[in-house]
Amino acid sequence: MFPLLETLVAVVEIGRFTLAADELKVSQSTVSSRIAQLERMVGAPLFERHAKSDVTPTEAGLLLYRAATGIGDSWREACEQIAASREHREPFLALFSHTASEVLLPSALAAATPELAQFDLRTATMNSDAILERTGMKTAQLGIVEKPIVNESVSRVTLRADRLVWAGAQDGVWLVREHGSGVRYYTDLLFKTLGTVPAHSIEVASNAAIVASLAAGFGQSIVSQAAVPAHVPTRELSGEFVRRFYALIPRSGLSRVQRVLAHTMVDAMRG
Repeated sequence: MFPLLETLVAVVEIGRFTLAADELKVSQSTVSSRIAQLERMVGAPLFERHAKSDVTPTEAGLLLYRAATGIGDSWREACEQIAASREHREPFLALFSHTASEVLLPSALAAATPELAQFDLRTATMNSDAILERTGMKTAQLGIVEKPIVNESVSRVTLRADRLVWAGAQDGVWLVREHGSGVRYYTDLLFKTLGTVPAHSIEVASNAAIVASLAAGFGQSIVSQAAVPAHVPTRELSGEFVRRFYALIPRSGLSRVQRVLAHTMVDAMRG
């Protein structure tokens, strides 16, 4: 029964049989067979099929989804209690966008420190789009991003504001983040506002590397005001360049204690 319910949850949250199959590491035909078996068991269709292979749950599908997530939570809580009795530490992976790791990671880790006896806590840094993908696939328990992205499989919590500035020598080479990063959107917005495309730019896949280059007197870039070294010249930008950090938490797949830790870290980062 668990494989059937896990398949239902994956299809509801992802919206496609093919992508659900990828997440579950089974074939698409297996996903289709499991959903068909559930439909025979409940005596009602669970999904409406649309163009481009998209599906949406019917009323029956949503009812069964809610029941399935409740069963999954109960199962995970039981497993958690068994693991605790064996002194097993829960895995917890928190992913931070590059700027978020500089601005918010210290407060998040400080909040998590009292709970380290229960958790195998790890952090990693990547761009916002990659974080959404990992949290949506439930391979990470918490994600902190720099733009308001979301999908059906995660809930989004607004954290704090972050002002961006134009930093560095304005006649220098532009240092830009890769596409998919939170700050790249604002860099492209500035270029559009100015009505120009820089003659020379270098793509750098790390905010820390950009800040280090600015500190050494090389280049110009759009960066968080909180990350700019004191001696680097800056130029203020309009209100369009005040963004917010967001926390992404999987809607399902977390144990009770994992969810509690996620919210503890989120509360600390709200400041």
